[in-house]
Amino acid sequence: MESFQSDYIKTGQLIRNTTDSLEKLVEVMRQSDSLTEIQKAKLDLLRSKMTLLDEMWTLTQIYEEVIPDTSGNENHHLRAARIFIIQSRPDYGIPIILKYLESADNESDSAIYAKIYLAEAYRQKQEYNKGIGIISAILGNYQISPVNRAFALNRMAALMSEKRMFAGNKADSVTKYSRLCMDIAKKYNFMEYYASSLNELGNNYLRLNMPDSALMLISEAARNFESIHLTPQTINTYLNLSRIYTSLGQLDKSKEILIKALELGNIEENRNLLKYVYYHLAVDCFKMGDVTSAYEYLNISYSLMSHFFDDRIQMQINEMSAKFDLKEKEAKLKEQEQKNRTYQLRVKYIFIISFISISLLVVLVLLFRFKNQAYKKLVEQTLKSLKLEKQVELWLRNLSENDIRQKIYSDDRNSELALRLEKYLAEEKPYLWCDVTLEEFCKKLNTNRTYLSKLIND
Repeated sequence: MESFQSDYIKTGQLIRNTTDSLEKLVEVMRQSDSLTEIQKAKLDLLRSKMTLLDEMWTLTQIYEEVIPDTSGNENHHLRAARIFIIQSRPDYGIPIILKYLESADNESDSAIYAKIYLAEAYRQKQEYNKGIGIISAILGNYQISPVNRAFALNRMAALMSEKRMFAGNKADSVTKYSRLCMDIAKKYNFMEYYASSLNELGNNYLRLNMPDSALMLISEAARNFESIHLTPQTINTYLNLSRIYTSLGQLDKSKEILIKALELGNIEENRNLLKYVYYHLAVDCFKMGDVTSAYEYLNISYSLMSHFFDDRIQMQINEMSAKFDLKEKEAKLKEQEQKNRTYQLRVKYIFIISFISISLLVVLVLLFRFKNQAYKKLVEQTLKSLKLEKQVELWLRNLSENDIRQKIYSDDRNSELALRLEKYLAEEKPYLWCDVTLEEFCKKLNTNRTYLSKLIND
């Protein structure tokens, strides 16, 4: 075991010595003032191989554990992951972000920022549904900061633009999210996201066969990226400008912008972007009849691509042992998102149930008050009725024979009999007797059964 460790350390020293020797030699070669574009490209290829040696030497060093940052600021690990992803190296960036998110505050700005870059990494790996799912969950949280919202909208536009199978109008979706991002970026002066949205919108117009509009938007995006010194993004916009010039048949301008892209950044940091630049240079040179240059550029592009795929294969081999762990981390992240959505739904349901309960309580209180008021009115009316009945009863008792004769016409026998009956009922209350008969009424009122029966029936 000790022998292996010592030999392992020696391999790192050998790689470092080799890298140092190559760096000195390449630096001497670069001093020449008469280098052609092809020779510069070959030097780039050498520098790319030196980058591979640097990375191999790094692997022999002790891996520094990622320390999550929950303060809301981007720590150096998250910054490293961002750089990997900007350089189109998602396989290096994803494990760092997932490690960071394990202990980060899920609702903090830095955690949301990391999730957006995670979605961008999945876009680069063409796992669009994963990326769209992450961004959709983020945009559903209305508490995120304006800068994170602008970033999320911009990456959603990119995901929508590249996704193959798409339900609905892809162009409309890309335009929608790009415009929303541009509105926020203008308001808060987020130049990077404004330029990124211009780039996405320009690509959308190019897809819709509107090259003039695409050229205007992507040119402005390139100027903005250059002004804030974002080299990888500028190279990417130059690649898009090259595609536009090629579609317009302007091969000289396409080649010119690609050469300019090579001068922007070094091969060590932008290897995965520059391989596309060299490939498009090869295509332009071939179309222009310069077969020799096309061959050289294509050879460099394929070498860089081979390094890229070798790099990815090695990365995948290293990750095989941790594959289950990564999936488990992703599952935990999804579970956390689901918990957040469930919590939000519960809060909404509690609010709705509370609102309905309070509304019902208010209605019941109002009904109870209405019932009390109605009951009071009913009692008042009843008391008034009883008072009137007492007054009528008193009036009937006080009626004398003269009063009856004065109130009844001489020929109105029925009215007189009716008034006498009411007076009798008021005075004697015969309806309370248990054995009252019609004959007793007749005797008391001095009438016969026929008249009294007819009166009662009427």
